[in-house]
Amino acid sequence: MKTEFTFGDIVSVAGYENRIFYVDAWREVKETDEWGVSEYVEFELTDAINGEFLDAFETDLRLVCRKQFAEDYLLEYDETNYPEPSGPAFQIADDYSFGIGYAKKEAVGMAKETPKTERAASSKRKTDELLDEYNDNMRLYETFGDAEYKTKADAVMAKLRREDGE
Repeated sequence: MKTEFTFGDIVSVAGYENRIFYVDAWREVKETDEWGVSEYVEFELTDAINGEFLDAFETDLRLVCRKQFAEDYLLEYDETNYPEPSGPAFQIADDYSFGIGYAKKEAVGMAKETPKTERAASSKRKTDELLDEYNDNMRLYETFGDAEYKTKADAVMAKLRREDGE
């Protein structure tokens, strides 16, 4: 099957307005049931801003930016009103979740943080997560030489710089 999208392209997904995703992989599916055979393509996506995973059908995707322009696009991307992850870290576009979620509830026995310290802790956690993601992508790039990993690492670094106000 021929698909309109390729690895590293940035796409939007129906039902996930104001969010952008990297195309990570796709599957060609041939399904047989009592009514016949159907063939379709499923995509594995990663949110370009917060790293949330998503599976979606090709018919739900719209091209935002080709891979070769992704880094420049993300450098100019305005994250001001970017939606927070909607719940599970892994979703299917029809909103079937696999229960891998973001822990937002207060841990038992931990002191309640004030809004100021909570924001600082949240900011530090987010920065740490982004640095981990950057380092992982750079290690993969150095190991395999695949430019897709370098593009993702550069996008993460651009996000870090925007958050630090550089």
